[in-house]
Amino acid sequence: MASDFSAANLATICDFTRWAMTEMEKNEVSLGHGTADYWEEATALVLRTLKLPFDRLETFWNARLTPAEAAEVRETVVRRVRDRVPLAYLIHEGWLSEHCFYVDERVLIPRSFIAELLEEDLAPWIDDPMAITSVLDLCTGSGCLAVLAAEAFPAAAVTGADISRDALDVAQINRRRFGLEDELELVQSDLFENLAGRRFDLIISNPPYVTTGAMQALPPEYRSEPERALEAGDDGMDIMRRMMPELGAHLTDRGLAVIEIGDGREAFEAIWPDLPVTWLTTSGGDDLVFAVRAEDLKNL
Repeated sequence: MASDFSAANLATICDFTRWAMTEMEKNEVSLGHGTADYWEEATALVLRTLKLPFDRLETFWNARLTPAEAAEVRETVVRRVRDRVPLAYLIHEGWLSEHCFYVDERVLIPRSFIAELLEEDLAPWIDDPMAITSVLDLCTGSGCLAVLAAEAFPAAAVTGADISRDALDVAQINRRRFGLEDELELVQSDLFENLAGRRFDLIISNPPYVTTGAMQALPPEYRSEPERALEAGDDGMDIMRRMMPELGAHLTDRGLAVIEIGDGREAFEAIWPDLPVTWLTTSGGDDLVFAVRAEDLKNL
């Protein structure tokens, strides 16, 4: 349904939040980047556009906006509803595992089931987090998983690698935001190209895995994200076909790799039917992320 986006007679945060919710629902805005419903989306949009904290909603609920604030909130709502710009890009905030990362259109909005596993220090696959001395986050994007890995494995030197210079510029912002300038190395690399000879105790990766067909069906919000960070060919395995043959050579002898491939399990197993990987349980299901040990990659 079309809208003229009239915001006349709106004065308070309550007014603008109610209006934003109405416009989102009327125009069937797609969610999926971290908010569960239009209430969460609208309150986050209004409060964070005004740089107000989420946990003080009641305090500011009836506060009146200045004319400049009202104009800014209206423009943000219009961009969200009319242009389908994702909320995270509008407020430059993406949340993952209770961590707030800087994001913009140069990177995917943070979301990965690997984050849940890092919250548990990858137990029981890793017995002693302090024994992990080197971690690689391949296809690091915003650097969000690399930051979480640095937190989970405090004795490790962490490397985040990505083919995109633009993405690494965003990762640098997040490295600085979390005070990891000394602990987190960022490398521009097409997979392992610029990591020759280097081996890691742990490799994590959330690479592109969306099929070409699925890309066409994505809501506009997802198509706002960098296509190269999402699409991976007809079966979603283009990146994996290049990554897997080199993976073992970049793990230490007792190393572990944890890789997210979304709904690509069937395609993955069609290529490597005999590879002994273990599919890990996450909130999204039991077939989205797998773990494989270095010793099982020797004959790949």
